[in-house]
Amino acid sequence: MVGKTWRNSAINVSALAALFLFSLPGNAQEEEEHAHTKYAIAAFVGGTHVSGSNEFTLGIEGGYAINSTWSIGAVLERSERRKSSTLFLLGVGWHPLGPAFRLQLGLGRKDPSGHTENVVRTGVAYELELEHNWFIKPYLAIDFISHEENEEVFGIYVGKGF
Repeated sequence: MVGKTWRNSAINVSALAALFLFSLPGNAQEEEEHAHTKYAIAAFVGGTHVSGSNEFTLGIEGGYAINSTWSIGAVLERSERRKSSTLFLLGVGWHPLGPAFRLQLGLGRKDPSGHTENVVRTGVAYELELEHNWFIKPYLAIDFISHEENEEVFGIYVGKGF
């Protein structure tokens, strides 16, 4: 029952993210008025779906926008399960539709079963700007872990650009 609730939440977050993807700025002037900052730091709250269950996940992300098309960043996450799992990765973001929409590819290390494994993460996010450089960002990702099951990560980042 709890698994279905988490899965429904993941579907709702996915639907919200999809709605926001189609609300891109209408013209260059509007896009210029909402210029993104170069640096950002954000806190993550969400879940990790693995082995048929969802585990509570917290994290932090720091990023640097190289230009309007590319960014780099680092992620640290912790999932609570029987044996807690910590992830650290470095990633690159590609912003094909503007700086708010990001496709991510990251490489790192994760300890899902008490021993450390290599991980490749692919993800998608859309940053929604708030006042004073604050933002929220719905996020979905898949972790491909060597010698382990793949994991799906879903949730929301809340952060500040500077």
